[in-house]
Amino acid sequence: MSSEMNISEMLAEQVNRLLGATVNRDLRVKAENGMLDSSLWAEIENLGLTRAMCSESDGGADLRWAECEPVMRLSGAHAAPVPIGETLLASWILSSAGIKVPAGVIALATTRFAMDGQGKISGRDPGVSWLNQSGHVVLIATDSQGHDHVCLLQTSSLPAPAGLATIDRQPCATLECDGISTVQKAPAPASTGELGVLPYVATLRSIQMAGALSQILSLTIEYANTRVQFGRPIGKFQAIQHLVASLAGKAAAAQVAGLYAARQIDAGNAEDGAAIAKSLVSRYATEACAITHQVFGAIGVTDEHSLHFYTRRLWQWRAEAGSDHWWSGRLGKQVLSQPGSHLWEFVTKAQPATTLH
Repeated sequence: MSSEMNISEMLAEQVNRLLGATVNRDLRVKAENGMLDSSLWAEIENLGLTRAMCSESDGGADLRWAECEPVMRLSGAHAAPVPIGETLLASWILSSAGIKVPAGVIALATTRFAMDGQGKISGRDPGVSWLNQSGHVVLIATDSQGHDHVCLLQTSSLPAPAGLATIDRQPCATLECDGISTVQKAPAPASTGELGVLPYVATLRSIQMAGALSQILSLTIEYANTRVQFGRPIGKFQAIQHLVASLAGKAAAAQVAGLYAARQIDAGNAEDGAAIAKSLVSRYATEACAITHQVFGAIGVTDEHSLHFYTRRLWQWRAEAGSDHWWSGRLGKQVLSQPGSHLWEFVTKAQPATTLH
């Protein structure tokens, strides 16, 4: 086992212990109301989680995406009321561009912005997660020559926040720039490609959804084994067993897809991995939420039960960074662009093996 893998497992164990001991209903409700728990965030920064993929010169461990996949998945499995994944990803993008990573929460915009000759930024992103709770935001801006730049902005320099763009879910806000100056900017790495940071955010959301799916599977199994109807646990009924088996299959497949996308980023093929993972996992999320709420009945949407914190995140994340329809359409265009003689080879090309941990 490599030393990097040891660090990965250590980080995952620390994250699981920390979130398991601290995350509760009150913290999730506070987050949905736009309030970040500062003490929990301080613990996360003290562990070095948000800089794990940064270079050592930026205080990071230079870990790869596949090595940080367990941390991203655990943030979904705990419905973490803090932006671990978003700040981890934003910090990695800044470090890759050679920009000093600031302390604190960093938001990340997926929409491409415009940059004028004086380096001022203009544009709009209708839903940036955790924007109102962030000190900085990272975005990609294109100048008049068509060159992309990674830009770091202070949120204090932005217009008055547009408020929560979603209700009772992970907090988002609209980012609007009209000639805003950057704190720092640098040429975007070639890895950002045509879609900018969108494939990376799509991969993050796919991994987080996989974590949330694993948790709703555990909750569903526990409920099916304890809820008694007609004199026996409902998990003893064949119809419920079929539903739980289907849910288990989707949770396992989602984890494979998320890990595959992370490994594709490490291999320099971010878009294909994101397209496959996001199109599949978003569909799994839709089907899995229907299954688990069917098993739980009305109790699954009550304020007292934790299930809705996961299913509402899943409904939100499946639409962010490109829906399953959008990514499926992009994959379909790639397939249709292949000459007839290469189509079968393109569709069936071998992929690296993915092993779950």
